Amino acid sequence: MALTKAILKNWSASQTPGEHEIQVLFNPSEYSISRNVNYAEIAIPGLQMPLLQFVRGETQELQLELFLDRSETRESIADDLDALRELIQIDHRLHAPPLVRFSWSQTEFIGVISSFRERFVLFGEDGAVQRARVSLSLKRFQAPDSQWEEIGYESPDRSKTWVVRENDRLDQIAAREYGDPSRWRVIAEANGIDRPRSLIPGSVLTIPPI
Repeated sequence: MALTKAILKNWSASQTPGEHEIQVLFNPSEYSISRNVNYAEIAIPGLQMPLLQFVRGETQELQLELFLDRSETRESIADDLDALRELIQIDHRLHAPPLVRFSWSQTEFIGVISSFRERFVLFGEDGAVQRARVSLSLKRFQAPDSQWEEIGYESPDRSKTWVVRENDRLDQIAAREYGDPSRWRVIAEANGIDRPRSLIPGSVLTIPPI
C-alpha cells in the first residue's frame, strides 16, 4: 500500500484535485489542533465566584512542522521553500493571502496561515539550503453562512437562564439565544418584563424554549 502524503493546497486558487497542490517531502511526525471557548465572568455582589456566561467560540488553530530534506541528492530545497512561501503571499485578487487546505488521510483543515517560521539546518558547499524545518500555524476559516447553518440557531430545547449585564438589551439576548432579535417578546413575557429597556444588571432572566 502506497504511503499517503500530506498535501498543502492553495484553496483560493483552485479546488480542483491536483491543481496548486504541494505534496510534502516527509509527512509530519505530529500535528495539533487547538480549540478554545470564550466565557465572560460576571461578578454578582454577594457570590463567592463570578457567574460564567458563554460569549463565543474562538478560532481553531492547526500547528504542524514540515521537514524538507534533499541532502541525499545534494539538491537545493529552494523550490520547495518558494512553493510554501507562496501560501503566505498576498493574492492580488483577494487583497489578502489565500485560503490553504491541509489534508492527510481523513484529516482536512481549511484556513489561513497565521505563522510561518523557517529553520535552516544543512547547507551545501555553495551555501544552498539542503535541509530545513518549516513550522506552520493555520487558523480555520469558515464562511459565516456555513457557520449559521451548522449551528442551526433554534430555540433551546429547555429553559435556560441569562444573567443581565450592563447595557444588555432583550433583542440582543434573543439574537444570541434564538438567532432572531424579534423574539425578544418571548423573553419579556416569560419574565414579566413591562419595560424591556430597563433591565437590571445582575438580575437573572429565564430563556424559555419556543
